[in-house]
Amino acid sequence: MKIWVDDALVESSREFISADGWPVGSGVFETIRTESFRPQLLSRHMRRVLLSARELSVSLPDEDHILDAIDQLLSAEPHPIGRLRLSFSTSHFIATHELYKDDQNSIKVRTHHIDSQASSRKHKTFPYSDNLQLLSQAKSEGFDEVIVIDSLGRVTEGAVSNFAFRIKGEWITPPITSGILPGVIRALAIERCDVVVRDIYERDLGDCEGAFAMSSLKIAGPVHSLNKKALSINNDTEQICSKLRELARTL
Repeated sequence: MKIWVDDALVESSREFISADGWPVGSGVFETIRTESFRPQLLSRHMRRVLLSARELSVSLPDEDHILDAIDQLLSAEPHPIGRLRLSFSTSHFIATHELYKDDQNSIKVRTHHIDSQASSRKHKTFPYSDNLQLLSQAKSEGFDEVIVIDSLGRVTEGAVSNFAFRIKGEWITPPITSGILPGVIRALAIERCDVVVRDIYERDLGDCEGAFAMSSLKIAGPVHSLNKKALSINNDTEQICSKLRELARTL
């Protein structure tokens, strides 16, 4: 498999990519869905990684260099639906493009409690092992994702997803101040789909009428069950997920 390292395409090796498929070292990254050889919402992803890089003192190549790397990589590793990952560390700029299988199965989630709380913006950083271990544990128990509840009882995010919940007829997503990643698809849901931002507590989930998960790869998918309790999947949920998927393709 060809990957991009700094200034050129090279063959993937353990020098740059570890056994789990992640870049060696640490830094900031973006994972981007591609369709028909086009990265979705690239400008939004670039704005997010630029802000993170500034706050975390990570140097990024100039934009033209990154765009040229993406073009060459997608030509060398073409996939009808792909996972483009851009990684920036103090040592290397690495980009990979791999086939992504678009899983349309139902999404089953459970709550997961942590003994801490956060009040500031999160960044997409690697190593990403804690998130992946949490996701792996959930899948071993028959779930597809988790909803993390912090020590204050606040609903935050998933291992690799943001969430929106329909509570008493209103779509709500937790605020960034609850310590969540400012997801690209989450931002679209707020801007274009009338999803409001407000603290959600675990007790509020008892009034949850529906929910959907958001990520840059899955885009948006209805949650079918929460803690093994079935949630309704009505036209409202399906329409908002379809709208987000269309926005991702066209913006």
